Amino acid sequence: FSSGGSWNEGCALKRWTVLELGSGLGLPSCCASKYGMNIVATDTDKEVLKLLEENLIRNQNGNKLRESISCDQIKDEKQKVIVHSLDWVAAADDPNAEFNQPVFSSLVSLGGADLILLSDVVYGATQPAWEALLTLLNKFRDQRQKLCQSKTDVIERVRFDGSITPVGDPLALLGYTQRRRDMSPRDEAVFFKLLYDAGMEAVLIPPRRIPNGEKYMLTTLFELRWI
Repeated sequence: FSSGGSWNEGCALKRWTVLELGSGLGLPSCCASKYGMNIVATDTDKEVLKLLEENLIRNQNGNKLRESISCDQIKDEKQKVIVHSLDWVAAADDPNAEFNQPVFSSLVSLGGADLILLSDVVYGATQPAWEALLTLLNKFRDQRQKLCQSKTDVIERVRFDGSITPVGDPLALLGYTQRRRDMSPRDEAVFFKLLYDAGMEAVLIPPRRIPNGEKYMLTTLFELRWI
């Protein structure tokens, strides 16, 4: 969120909506909340969801979008912070998920997900749900594209490498830390093959493009792009 603002160019006066999948205690969402973004954070564990909501409320900052933007310049309503239970497999298998799953309803009210965060969600225990996760990403993309068709102020955004995000596509960031004994290089290859089969590719974000990334980054950061 502090990498020079290149992803924010052209839409500084719009409060971004961030969707986090598999949030856990929600550190990425908390950082986004600090920057004044709308947050829709998801997980499945009831106890985790309670702590997640507490963390987000504690870190909420409805009066800040970017340091260079004053409150009276922001055109949207007050910052929203929402927590939902989301079972990837159940939602992916539901042909009417956009009507039956509360997370989709919340995103409709916020104009769709501008940014999707996936932090350390790829490991052995989640492997049975990888295909469902990728199906969900496509559903969230489809939802945002439909919502953008009725807007006249949708702005293309510049990615970290200077390319343009297609109108209607959310940005999707995947943080992956190779620290689990249950993930072999073959397992990693399986995930990225499934990603490609789902119509996406993972583009490595160089550590030099991340503040202090070359010194302190233990997690590999990818942008997931639709192809």
